[in-house]
Amino acid sequence: AFRETTLRYAALKPGERVLDVGCGTGVLTRLAAKVVGEKGQAVGIDPAPKMISIAKENAIREKIRAEFRVATIENLQFEDNSFDCVLSSLMIHHLPPDVKLAGLTEVYRVLRSGGRLLLVDIYRPVNPLWWIIVWVLYLSKFTRDNIAGRLPSYFRKAGFHQVETVGHWKGILTFWLAYKAG
Repeated sequence: AFRETTLRYAALKPGERVLDVGCGTGVLTRLAAKVVGEKGQAVGIDPAPKMISIAKENAIREKIRAEFRVATIENLQFEDNSFDCVLSSLMIHHLPPDVKLAGLTEVYRVLRSGGRLLLVDIYRPVNPLWWIIVWVLYLSKFTRDNIAGRLPSYFRKAGFHQVETVGHWKGILTFWLAYKAG
């Protein structure tokens, strides 16, 4: 249900080119590939070779046309203006502040004019009860800006000027859509 919600917010269309950053074993990438179809392209990247190996094996076994590469968000090996949509699911909180910004700047670069980033990650809890659990995340430099509510400033610094919160999941995750100027 979580991945279906992510794809619904991304509003992928047949024929689009999609990049999934931090794809892990490629579940979301494979689902995106089904949506964009034969005329589209879905590419997943992850810095862990083991994850990419599993993603490739699963795509072959499921007969899904998705591409997977070992790569990092801060050093995307794609041409400028290559993708209609970039997906980032529960990945950005793993990055230190400078890499978060570098990665979002790279995402902006590879998006086509009018393209969109759908990012879902840990953010300021909507439900006050979550604060009992997540306050400890504020102590880490990796998650502090997420919990403090500063992710929108990263989007703006990376070049995104139209950024909107489009949903929440279980009171702890937030979905954003950020658009590249068209």
